[in-house]
Amino acid sequence: MAHFEATVRLFDVIESNAPAARRALEERLRAAGFTRWQILGVAPQGTLARVVEPRRRPVRRRDVGYAGGALVAALLAWTLWFLWLLSG
Repeated sequence: MAHFEATVRLFDVIESNAPAARRALEERLRAAGFTRWQILGVAPQGTLARVVEPRRRPVRRRDVGYAGGALVAALLAWTLWFLWLLSG
């Protein structure tokens, strides 16, 4: 069987302070049968940073640089040929 990891936000944790909320969460997770977990943060509702998945960087085509260099070389060659043609 495959193992999965889940990110969960719990909004119905009502306690007097953060350490009490953390203990309540641990007790509820243990009572639910979970054996491994990690509580990343406990704060009043709306103050924790949102979990944002990293953006994927666009794939850059590496052959575009070679095409640009070839175009510059072709223009330079054509310019030199044209000037040679005018001078002769």
